[in-house]
Amino acid sequence: MKSVLRQDDLYVEMTFCQVLDTIGLDASQNDFAVAFGLSRYKLFHANMVGRHNVRRGIMPPMSGHPQYNAHANDIDFQIEADFIGLMCPGMPVTAAEYADLIGHVMNYGDGVYGGTFVSAMYSVAFFESDPRKIVEAGASALHPESRYAQVVRDVLDV
Repeated sequence: MKSVLRQDDLYVEMTFCQVLDTIGLDASQNDFAVAFGLSRYKLFHANMVGRHNVRRGIMPPMSGHPQYNAHANDIDFQIEADFIGLMCPGMPVTAAEYADLIGHVMNYGDGVYGGTFVSAMYSVAFFESDPRKIVEAGASALHPESRYAQVVRDVLDV
């Protein structure tokens, strides 16, 4: 299959949206991983290694874990997680739960936290226009001791 756009981030989002469309809101982490593993478009970095891991039978969360994925903390999922926030308007906690579920297919640690942050901000932005409050909501979706959360708090404190 030849990719029309050489943009793996869009294709990954479409794959995960298709899982939600066909299986429903109760889709499991395994459902997302299987669909991702069956995809045929060109991938890069954490996405490529995560799909390779799934194809080898290494399922999430280990498919995104640093033990099996040298790109675990890359920004792949951060770039792709906006769709979750768009599908969860005004529900940042739900968005964060989906981000945790899906993000571990290809990422781990800060790689997942980036996607959690983005998805929560998108979710809140449906009903909040103050940029600081949107960022604060994204930060509140993160594990407070994570490096990602610490960096966001440092930026907010400036």
